[in-house]
Amino acid sequence: MKGVVFMVKKTMNSLFLNYLLQSQDNIEANVEKWTKDFNIAENIDEISETLNEHMVFIMACWGEIGWCLPKWKEQEIKLGKVLNDLKNNIPINNIDEGLAECFKEKEIEALVILIQNHFNNSEKTKLDLAFELYLKQEYFASSVLLAGLIDSTSINQYLKTHDSESNVSQCWKCYGKVIQEKYGGKYFSGSFPYNQSAKNNQRAKKTIDFFRSIKHEGCFDNEKSILIQLSFALLKFFDDSNWQDKHNGKIPSSINRHWLVHSMYDYDDIKRADCIKLFCILFQMVELYSLEEKRHLRKK
Repeated sequence: MKGVVFMVKKTMNSLFLNYLLQSQDNIEANVEKWTKDFNIAENIDEISETLNEHMVFIMACWGEIGWCLPKWKEQEIKLGKVLNDLKNNIPINNIDEGLAECFKEKEIEALVILIQNHFNNSEKTKLDLAFELYLKQEYFASSVLLAGLIDSTSINQYLKTHDSESNVSQCWKCYGKVIQEKYGGKYFSGSFPYNQSAKNNQRAKKTIDFFRSIKHEGCFDNEKSILIQLSFALLKFFDDSNWQDKHNGKIPSSINRHWLVHSMYDYDDIKRADCIKLFCILFQMVELYSLEEKRHLRKK
């Protein structure tokens, strides 16, 4: 009889954290120059660009651990403490458990109700079952359903304007094409990396480049706050999968779509925090699509 193998999470990819630390050093190095003789107005463009880039790096770090918090929840969670924990190499499990404890079951139920407003009857049935399984602490089964709904929501949004084109097999590509067509060019000078490989941080670096290229438009602020967080959380969720990790007793540092749908996780690998992450991603996704559609209708 084979012995029990206890899986451990891989360490977090330090790419975004390194960007954030470099950005922080850059800000500290320039504060004196920016504030000297109170000539802030002369440096306003540089200050704005630097702070915007810093905020992108913060959202990227949140995405790297798989979290995409609803706006109303951000006010209750000490975001700075989480970032300090990341800098101090606190284990991801500890961070996840602490964040999950901030969510009451009634709040998850509220997310479910809000998501249902955007779903058809079939999707509502799946979402209800995912929530029911979540309450029963059947987190693996719940997360598989939620991952499928995230996939189908991405695909269905893409098909609203591409039903006559060739099939797109990857959900990251479906999501990215929608983002590029709705927001690229108008609000960003760069291109969203929907065709970029996830291997060797290629996709991650190009996603950073895309959000660095933002054009400051006030009417875009509501969508921007969701879009940046959501994109980095999905970047992690759809990240590259190394199946050899399984044989080395390791699982992804945050819940991974490919590991779920290919049943590479053991049943007990998936925790309450993982399900909450997926409920949040799904909620933010339907909210983003809804905001964009409402703005489009107002223009007609």
